[in-house]
Amino acid sequence: MPKRYLKNFAPRWIIFCCDITLISGSFAFAFFIIHHLNVNLPDIEKFIPGLVLNAAIGTVCIASLSIYKGIIRYSEIKDIIRIIKFAFLQFGLWSFVYLLNFSRIIATTITVPLLLINLFVVIFLLVSFRLLVKEIYFRAAQNKSSSDHRTLIFGAGMMGQITKKVLEQDININTTLVGFIDDSYYKIGKKIEGLPIYNAVDPHLTKLIKQKGITQIYIAINRLSVERKIALADVCTPYKIKINVVPHANQWSGGLFQKNQVREMNIEELLQRDEIIIPNDLSNANYEDATILVTGAAGSIGSEICRQLGRHKISRLILLDQSESGLFDLEYELRQKGFKSDLNIEVASAKDYQRVKKVFSTYKPDVVFHVAAYKHVPLMEEFPSEAVLTNIFGTKVIADLSVLFSVKTFVLVSTDKAVNPTNVMGATKRISEIYIQSLNDRFESNTNFITTRFGNVLGSAGSVVATFKKQIAEGGPLTITHPDITRYFMTIPEAAKLVLEAGKIGKTGDILVFDMGKPVRVLDLATRMIQLAGLVPGKDIAIKYTQLRPGEKMYEELFKDSEELAPTDHPKILRAKRATDKNAEFYNLLNELHEVAKTHNNEMIMELITKMLPEFNHAPNKKEKETVYNNETF
Repeated sequence: MPKRYLKNFAPRWIIFCCDITLISGSFAFAFFIIHHLNVNLPDIEKFIPGLVLNAAIGTVCIASLSIYKGIIRYSEIKDIIRIIKFAFLQFGLWSFVYLLNFSRIIATTITVPLLLINLFVVIFLLVSFRLLVKEIYFRAAQNKSSSDHRTLIFGAGMMGQITKKVLEQDININTTLVGFIDDSYYKIGKKIEGLPIYNAVDPHLTKLIKQKGITQIYIAINRLSVERKIALADVCTPYKIKINVVPHANQWSGGLFQKNQVREMNIEELLQRDEIIIPNDLSNANYEDATILVTGAAGSIGSEICRQLGRHKISRLILLDQSESGLFDLEYELRQKGFKSDLNIEVASAKDYQRVKKVFSTYKPDVVFHVAAYKHVPLMEEFPSEAVLTNIFGTKVIADLSVLFSVKTFVLVSTDKAVNPTNVMGATKRISEIYIQSLNDRFESNTNFITTRFGNVLGSAGSVVATFKKQIAEGGPLTITHPDITRYFMTIPEAAKLVLEAGKIGKTGDILVFDMGKPVRVLDLATRMIQLAGLVPGKDIAIKYTQLRPGEKMYEELFKDSEELAPTDHPKILRAKRATDKNAEFYNLLNELHEVAKTHNNEMIMELITKMLPEFNHAPNKKEKETVYNNETF
């Protein structure tokens, strides 16, 4: 069948005419069966008025139940049930006509046995017609291309069956379903709608891939562990098999799963730990009817915080950022998604005291999420004054105004680079942490000042993942500063959820940190990204080792040795109680740092930061020769 016909749907009037024809044929068949196929011309002439009346009754029943309006190739159980209702409605109307005996001619030819036979035959014909058409379209779609994708569905449960149905009905893709794969011993070897269920565990999976020529796999399981995803990727990547992920049922548009919601497996899903789940309803009561200000709202984490706040019953959301383009795009996105609360845009710099004071005075926020900051380590090494003015004194502006306007909760977004910092960015964030922790000691304030601290955020602007993706698209090489360098990683949604949860469970002066599991080698991250792109590390894409950049550590830390750890209400979130080793001259040095930063005297800035943070160990790295690893050496 030509593809253009597969895309078209039959007009309703054609389906209507087909149904009337089948209804008439069923009635005639029942008439001949009653007479044991032994009828003469006079009997047929007497039967014709009844045949016409049957068509009229059928028309009324079809119109009332609209059985002709469904798309036949997508027929399901509910369509069969509608046909059964139609048949019994038709039988009921015929019985009414028969009992009233409107026509003696009809009464002589139409009998109860005839009506009973017609009842079952009409159900059989109408259902068979729809199943036949559905099968014809299915067969045509399955053979629509000789270069189709041979596909397995991982998960023989409800989601797997729904995925099968959607793939079979999508005529725009060249897919042949080979079967299901599953880890369940009780399902392996059985069939679902004629498709076998195979063993998903290697070496069975590798053998199946080779025998069946599999080209893609759909993961249709709500929660598949990271270890299982990694194992699946390890089997599939050598054969360049595309791995697709079916979204969770609560993410389906309008409760319905559609093919365009499927996405390819990404590196975020291959983190060496399972994603930390924080239910959104935990924070609902804390933010209900609140006016919330988010600084740095146009950034990766800030914008995700705003998206997640859209799921809460807040009163007003204020988006503050210097990036007018980013704010424009975010406002458009939130309004398109039906953001129900008041939404206000403020183009402003967090370090502009008078401008931000006007924002506080206009809206009087209840909660402040301070996300705005410079975060790129190498760039801030070149521009220390900008890092100081924004990260330290931008934070000071927002925090001081929060005290002035009696904000209930202030949450600072910090970084693991603030622990024993070796770079300017980390040092500025650590000074911000110290200042935030001290505010309740210095002022009569009812504001809860809370800090969140986490590692690298996958997918954020300028992250290592974004850099690697760009380098892979350009054909490589991927640049890594050291083969043994490790980092903690988390996803943007996880980071945003931590910030929101911090506003609920945090106590003033607290620093809250995720239990982020084991750190990940950046080399392993690069290797998996190359493999997910269907390429071979060291062969298709080279990996180049450069050197540690100025201020860069081999590994990151989440807590200082002097910080006391304590549990929180969430098992995966830890609390770092306030350290007691604060510099006695901290505030005098802070004022001096502000004056020096305004003159952009970078040498003096570095001296003052070192005085303020005895643990600050800043030693620029010397330039070393780059090493490229190709197929022979990788």
